[in-house]
Amino acid sequence: MDNIEETEIKKEFQLERVILFSDAVFAIIITIMVLDIRLPEDLKNANALQVRHAFRLLIPKLMAYIISFGLVARFWRHHLKMFSLLKDYDSKLLRFNLFYLFSISLFPFGVSLISANADPSSPEYTWAANIYVSILLLSILTQTLLIRYLVNNRQKLCFETSDLEKILKYRAVRLNFFFIPVVVAVMITIGYLSLTRLYVLFAFILYGVVMKRIMKKYYPEKDNDGPVLSRLFRKRKFVFAKPRLIPEEIENQ
Repeated sequence: MDNIEETEIKKEFQLERVILFSDAVFAIIITIMVLDIRLPEDLKNANALQVRHAFRLLIPKLMAYIISFGLVARFWRHHLKMFSLLKDYDSKLLRFNLFYLFSISLFPFGVSLISANADPSSPEYTWAANIYVSILLLSILTQTLLIRYLVNNRQKLCFETSDLEKILKYRAVRLNFFFIPVVVAVMITIGYLSLTRLYVLFAFILYGVVMKRIMKKYYPEKDNDGPVLSRLFRKRKFVFAKPRLIPEEIENQ
C-alpha cells in the first residue's frame, strides 16, 4: 500500500467519524426531548379522573415534542444530503458543522420552555416562544452557512461539483440571509409594540410559504421526488384506458 492510498483511506475514515458523530448528536437530541414527556410519579394509586387530567396536561408537551421531532428530522435529512456529497473536509467545515450541531442541540431546551409555559396569556409563554423561534432561526442560519461553505469550496470538498448548487438548492437557500433578519426585526417590533404573539406565528408561516414558493420556482420537483407520504398523497392525472373491442365489433369495422 503506497502513501497516497493510505492517505485516502485515512481521510475516508476520518470523514466517516465526522458523519457518525453528527448522527449521534441528532439521535441524542431526539432522545433528550422525549424524556421530558412523563406522567407524575404520584399517579400510582390515582383514579381514572386523575389519570385523565394528567394526560390532558401532557398534551402541550406532546405537541411540542411532535413539532420539534419533525423539525430536527428535517434538519438531519438536509445534513445527510450535504455530507453524502463530501469527499474531503477541512477545519473550517468542522467548525461550521459544530456550530450547526450546537444550534440543533438547543431544541430540547426550547421544548422544555414551551411545554412548561403552555398558557399563551402568561408573560413566561412570550419569552418561551421567542426563545424557541430564535433557536429555529439560528438552526436555519447555521445550515445556510454550512451549505454556502460547501458551494464555495466544491472543488476541494465535494464530488458533484457541477450540479452542487442544484442538489442543495442554493439559489433559494441563500435568501435566508435576507429573510431571517426580516423575521427577527418583525419579532423585535412586535415585542416593542406589545402586540399579540400570534403575529410572530403569522410572520413565520409567511416566511415558510414564501420559501416554499421560491423552492418550487427555482427547483420544480418531479413526481418521484420527495418523501414517501408526499408522493402517496400527491395529486396525479389518471389516464383511462380505451375500452377493448370484442371480436364481433372488430369484424363489423
